Amino acid sequence: MSTDRSFALTRATSYSTLLTAAAAGEAQRGMIHSVFKAAANIVFPDGLILSLNTSDSSRMPNGIELSSAPGTFPFTMLRPGQPVLFGAQRVVIEAAACSLDLSHCTQWDSHISRSGRLDRDIVLKNREWLASFLSSSSSSLRHPQGRSIERSSRFADALQESTLHASLENKIDVLLMARSLCGRGAGLTPAGDDILAGWMAANWLLYGPLPRLIEAYKDIIAVARQQTHLLSQCWLSYAAEGNVAQPIRALLEAITSNNEIKLTTATLAVLAMGATSGHDLLQGILLALQGF
Repeated sequence: MSTDRSFALTRATSYSTLLTAAAAGEAQRGMIHSVFKAAANIVFPDGLILSLNTSDSSRMPNGIELSSAPGTFPFTMLRPGQPVLFGAQRVVIEAAACSLDLSHCTQWDSHISRSGRLDRDIVLKNREWLASFLSSSSSSLRHPQGRSIERSSRFADALQESTLHASLENKIDVLLMARSLCGRGAGLTPAGDDILAGWMAANWLLYGPLPRLIEAYKDIIAVARQQTHLLSQCWLSYAAEGNVAQPIRALLEAITSNNEIKLTTATLAVLAMGATSGHDLLQGILLALQGF
């Protein structure tokens, strides 16, 4: 597809409900932080980080989904430092001749859906299935990211032995966990950060906004501000509030259902996230499930 053709067809198709107020509010000025083949991140002075994503990318809690394919407009025209206007139902990047209308977009909910009462037997059965799947997938993967996967597995094993093997009623040394993992490992979001995000997400599913866990999440975010980069801090902050990418939300829902096909499909979708992020997220989810 030519550049002109890509430009003509590009539109915003949907965005996260977490962006509703900012999208409808007064226009605010931001700046492009980073650009990739299928995504771009935009930072704003109030701490908001906006993620523009292609149509085949995972829907992020701070994301706007575009009709674009990877490696096409507007991502080919975006550069770090370019100014951006966001608000009044538009995203405008003048330097890239990009103006996106949000007024006709659909929306998605990134908050973890939790039923009032979980079926413990179903969750435990699915936990064992996930542990078996993760073990077999780790041993079968032979690709350039293999070392990262082995490293994240060692992180998880060490934490399971030292802090998380006990049930929730026992003391969990969250600060030790956060300091051991945060910012560690390879990947755009380091492996340790993805494990922490998965752990927080699964605990939201299992226990909801339990005050003790909310305090634990605050401790993790405090460590993240010291040990990892801006984008990963954003990712962890959303997870701490119970907001995750759509594949993770779908997997957590599948963990509560007695449907192995649904569970398998959702697990594979998470595993496909990034080069190693999906595997690391699964490690974190499994760590939380071990204490249920």
